[in-house]
Amino acid sequence: YPALKELTLSLATEIFMGGAEGSSDQEMQEVNRAFIGCVQAATAIVRYPLPGSRWRKGIQGRKRLEAFFRRYLPARRAAEDNDIFSVFCHVESEDGERFSDDDVVNHMIFLMMAAHDTSTITLSTAMQYLGQYPEWQQRCREESEAPGTATPGFAQLDDLTALDLVIKECQRLVTPVPGVVRRAGADTEILGHFIPKGTLVNVGVHYSHHMAELWPDPERFDPERFAPERREDRIHPHAWTPFGGGVHRCLGQH
Repeated sequence: YPALKELTLSLATEIFMGGAEGSSDQEMQEVNRAFIGCVQAATAIVRYPLPGSRWRKGIQGRKRLEAFFRRYLPARRAAEDNDIFSVFCHVESEDGERFSDDDVVNHMIFLMMAAHDTSTITLSTAMQYLGQYPEWQQRCREESEAPGTATPGFAQLDDLTALDLVIKECQRLVTPVPGVVRRAGADTEILGHFIPKGTLVNVGVHYSHHMAELWPDPERFDPERFAPERREDRIHPHAWTPFGGGVHRCLGQH
């Protein structure tokens, strides 16, 4: 997991920032730890910065990330490059409005976190299960070697059906974003509990991915459950939702 997280953060930094010029390996490790602290703080029960608590590490991590991105803001404001950091700095509305520095920093922290953290969780989970189920490991290996290239195009990626089944099952078993926070749009009732309009609710995606009412033998690693002839995920519109559902489905799902 730490090695994969280092790899995905490096890729995200290059792709979305255009690189992190002047940053040492030690600083990037600190940034990596800051991202981990922010992610883990989301599940903190005690939301007060007590020493050693998840919440405190999240607050400290957030400050570290803000300082990191603010350091690169002047250069991205000065040069109009193709990376998303630069685009955020220069994009304008029809009325000529631009993102403030705070807006850009907020967008970059969220984008970088979403881009590399979920990928790290999915990849490390896949490596675990492929190690435990060598028959699937061999099937995916043969399929991946069949195109004869280390850099497949999108059309070739569509042919990796076994790998797709494995990834979907891994995202079900260990959901990268286990809960999605929403606000009730109207007074409602859930399982006999009254939920007033405006109440924040957490949709337990990881929980629904393990419900026996939806998934036969839910704790078993079974990628074939997503195969065309079975499609157990179609039992309910929101049975399998590692990328959320409805109009707010994740842009990065593919």
